[in-house]
Amino acid sequence: MSDYILLVSTSTGLHLSHDGSGFQLRARCDDNAVWGWAGRSQLKNAVTGKIVDVEPCSAVLDVREAEAIVAAFGPGASALVPKIWRLTGSADVPQDQLEFAARPAPARLPSAYLAELQAQGWTVVENLMSPEMVANLVANVDIVRNNAADKEARVRAAQDTRPYQSNDNVIRPRSLMEKGESFLSMTPVVAQALMHPISLWLIEKYLGVDSIHYCQCPGISILRPAEKTGELNRVEPGGWHADYPYPLTSETEAHTFRLGGDEFEKLDASISARHPDWKQRKDRLGMQFNIALTDFTPETGATQFVLGSHKFHTPPTTEMNAVPTVAGQGPHKDVAQVSFPAGSGILYDSRTWHRAPPELNVSGAERWAMLTCIVPSFVRDLRARDDKVESADSFAEATRVHAALTLRELDDVVRMLCDDESGQPRADIEAAVARGIG
Repeated sequence: MSDYILLVSTSTGLHLSHDGSGFQLRARCDDNAVWGWAGRSQLKNAVTGKIVDVEPCSAVLDVREAEAIVAAFGPGASALVPKIWRLTGSADVPQDQLEFAARPAPARLPSAYLAELQAQGWTVVENLMSPEMVANLVANVDIVRNNAADKEARVRAAQDTRPYQSNDNVIRPRSLMEKGESFLSMTPVVAQALMHPISLWLIEKYLGVDSIHYCQCPGISILRPAEKTGELNRVEPGGWHADYPYPLTSETEAHTFRLGGDEFEKLDASISARHPDWKQRKDRLGMQFNIALTDFTPETGATQFVLGSHKFHTPPTTEMNAVPTVAGQGPHKDVAQVSFPAGSGILYDSRTWHRAPPELNVSGAERWAMLTCIVPSFVRDLRARDDKVESADSFAEATRVHAALTLRELDDVVRMLCDDESGQPRADIEAAVARGIG
C-alpha cells in the first residue's frame, strides 16, 4: 500500500489541499491534496511540505454498531469505517472543517499518472479500492450469485457448448439480479471507487472538460477459467474493437445500432456542435475506467491491447478480426497485456483497440473486474441499453448508502450516474437524495 493519504472533510467530503499560499478544500485531488505521515501525530503535504498536527478522534465501534453496518452493506462492511483525525493548532484551516477521514491514496502523485496518460493514452492507478472495499463488493456479488445459482448455471451451460469467443465465458452478475436491484444501491464502495477524486481529476484533465458522466451503470465482469477441451478448445476470430464513445463512422458500425434507427442521430447531434469532425476519431471524447477486483495478469486473462492505437484515428483493421488472435503473430504482432493488482484501475483512451481474451485465463480461478466508461457530459449516454435509469432509480431509494457517502461523493453520483438525457442531474433523484440526508 502507498504511504500517501487523502484527507476528507467529515462535514463536506471535500479534500484538504495546500498550495503554498494556504489551505483549500477541493472536490478533485491534484498533487497539492496528497499528504504523507511525518511522524505519529504530524502530516506533511507532498508538494509544499506544509506540516499539520493531528490527533485521532475516531469513535470505537461496538459490536452492535458493527453488526448493523454489516446488515446494511454486507459482509466485511464494518471494516470500511475510516479513521478520523482532528487537526490541532491550524488556525488557518476553517474551524468547522477540522475533522478529516484519512483514506489511502495511490502510490504516486496525480501529476505522474497524468503525464503518463498524456504521453501514452493509458495509465494504471493503484489503491482506488482498499482490500476491505474489494472484499465487501465481492461478498455482495457472491450473495447475488448464490441467490440466482440456477440462472447462472444455465448461462454456464450455454457457454460450455461453444468455443472461445471474445466477451464470452463471462458471468455478468447484473443479468442475474432482480429488476430494480443495483450494486450502486447495495454498498457504498461502488460509488466510493467510481467517484475517486484522483481518477476524476485525471479524466477531466485528459478529456479537457470540467463536467463528465458515466455512459452506463457500472458492470461487474467475471471471466471464467479457460477449461474447454476437445474441439471446443479453440478461439473464434474477432473481438477487437474500440469504444469511441460508442460510435465509429456510421450507425451500422456503432454500438448504438441495436438501440434503434434514431439513436445514432441523437448521439451525433450531442457531439457535432462542439466537435463537428468527431467521426475522424481525432478528438478525446471518452475514457474507459476498469477496476480490478482480482489481479490482472496474462495468466488470468488480462485485457489485450494494441497500446498507442488511440493515435491511429481508425477502428481496428479488418485483418485484426479475420483470424484468431495470437499475440505476437501476423496482424496481432503488437498485442500486449497490462498487469495490475486488485484494487487498481486502468484508465485508457476509448479509441484504444482492445479485446477480452477468455482463452487466456489459465489461472484456474475467476478474474473479476468492475467495468465503466466515462464521456464529457454533453455526449449522450447509453441509458436505453445499459440500465442506467434503472440503476439511478434504485440508488434514489438507497438511503443507507446515501448516509454512508460524503456529500461530495453524493453530488458526483447524482451528476454522473443519475443524470438525464442532456447530462443534467435528474431533479427527482436530487430530491430523493436530499430527503434521505435531510
